[in-house]
Amino acid sequence: MESYNKLKIVYAYTVFRSAAYGNVRAMNEKYISDLNKSGFNVEGFCLTLDPPNDALTFKDLDRKWKWGDPTLFKMYEELERKIDGKDVLINASGVNLHPRFVERLPVFTVYQCFDDPESSEHRSKPTAFSYDLSLVGNIAEVDTYKSWGVKNVDWTCLGLMHGIFNKSITYEGILNGDRDVDLFMMIDKTAPWRKERLNKIDTAFPDAHFYGKGWKRGLLPREKEIGMLARTKIGPNIHNSTGPINLRTFYLPANGVMQICDNKSHLGKLFELNKEVVGFDTVEECIDLCHYYLEHDDERREIAANGWKRVMSDYTEEKVFARTYGIINSYLNIVDKRKDDQKPISIVYNSRPKYLKAVLLTHKLSKNIFFLFKRSAKILYSRLRYFKNK
Repeated sequence: MESYNKLKIVYAYTVFRSAAYGNVRAMNEKYISDLNKSGFNVEGFCLTLDPPNDALTFKDLDRKWKWGDPTLFKMYEELERKIDGKDVLINASGVNLHPRFVERLPVFTVYQCFDDPESSEHRSKPTAFSYDLSLVGNIAEVDTYKSWGVKNVDWTCLGLMHGIFNKSITYEGILNGDRDVDLFMMIDKTAPWRKERLNKIDTAFPDAHFYGKGWKRGLLPREKEIGMLARTKIGPNIHNSTGPINLRTFYLPANGVMQICDNKSHLGKLFELNKEVVGFDTVEECIDLCHYYLEHDDERREIAANGWKRVMSDYTEEKVFARTYGIINSYLNIVDKRKDDQKPISIVYNSRPKYLKAVLLTHKLSKNIFFLFKRSAKILYSRLRYFKNK
């Protein structure tokens, strides 16, 4: 087993409510444990305020930062202690860390986001610039980060999560095994940005096994998904917009399913087209390709088997993190050293007023706050005079 323990890494994750994933904290802790078993030196840290909870939009984060929100600042204080003596901080979901806090941290900081472009305006665009390195989950959006002025940008991928594939599947089994479900897809049909495309696929394949909100078959229990995938021949993959970026990109081939995916040009950067996956640009192409490969089963089996082999070779959790480690290592020596006086903000929860003042001065809000206090003082003075003269 190769050793990757040179860099001491803090992996900062979020904990949210999820019917699909269940206990998200336990899922992240297992992921970190598996990485350490593979030779990495990783410690976890939860970035969520009052978990389980939603991530803050930048507008909400900025407001909490400027007003010295005690819960936020207490978490920052804990994070400062956590990174003491470490080399790298990875913000795995790109949330809840204010850029003014990040740019003062003494470790190498890494921003990750898997929600572009839908969340770019209120998540990545206002914050990515403050990190030493941005790792973009959507390969189609790497140049977008560069257009924002982010200097160090590279691509990372979501990869194959543990627990969503059958480990007993083999290359030979995909080539020779029997599968009785022609088409399978788990996706929200009601989402406006893809509803029209999904309606066309539904019309073309009325008996297909499509599950999720808005489909006639309804929801498929999570525990039955792997069993259904083991029976499936072809899995269409439809994104909201650009991509590929979603989990289906990896768990379809990992389960021996032949993937027919949109965003063809960028898909070809992850897999070899027509050998490991098949790509399309329009939903009409997708429908035609599904018909074709259902009629040409030997070709389907070969592509499915090669796709499985590629995922197991390059896109398992360990392989993806090893790639991330390599990218980080390559940037460590070219990123400008921080100035000696650029130290972390000392955040002591019990001395919150001092930190509120420091933050306000940092953001040049003292003038606005002075106006607010002056106005409040006038109102208070007027009321005191009123009661005194009454």
